[in-house]
Amino acid sequence: MLLPEKYQWLDTIGTLPKLLASGLQYLGVKEIPGAKSNPVILDMARSLGVSDIYTNDDQSWCALFINHLIRINGKPPVDHKGDRYNLLRAKWLANWGAPVIRGEERLGDILVFERPGGGHVGLYIFETDTTFGILGGNQGNQVSIIEIAKTRLIAARNYYATNAPQSAQKYYMDSSGKLSTNEA
Repeated sequence: MLLPEKYQWLDTIGTLPKLLASGLQYLGVKEIPGAKSNPVILDMARSLGVSDIYTNDDQSWCALFINHLIRINGKPPVDHKGDRYNLLRAKWLANWGAPVIRGEERLGDILVFERPGGGHVGLYIFETDTTFGILGGNQGNQVSIIEIAKTRLIAARNYYATNAPQSAQKYYMDSSGKLSTNEA
């Protein structure tokens, strides 16, 4: 899918972190309202071995999406401690990979957020003074890029078996949606 104009700078910064590069390919994948479900989302559940417990795209699927990206990129899966429902729990991804120190979040890192009744998870793309821009599933019932208040962040994680790509840095956007070039 073509990146929205606001985010086309991602095409100009070189090799992207693997999770993000593969996640962007799903931009625009949407739930199907009603009894039917999007076969792409259900296939994510099948690939993770949870299709018997994840049966309809009306169920929350942000963690399903991130765990799917982890799997298709050959990264070590989150240890679900014998409870496959943990693959569907956003906050459980706070146990994956290596911790990232608060304030050092970078492009492609997994960000785990608090929300009423549970959590949410997505991949860092940019930040403003008060928000993180993240790519995630089940954001407005689709894979999209949204902003979430930094105050809701409960964990950031990443995993690199080799060096992170040069693009794995902080990116700041201003209120007009332009990528900032000077934060001094």
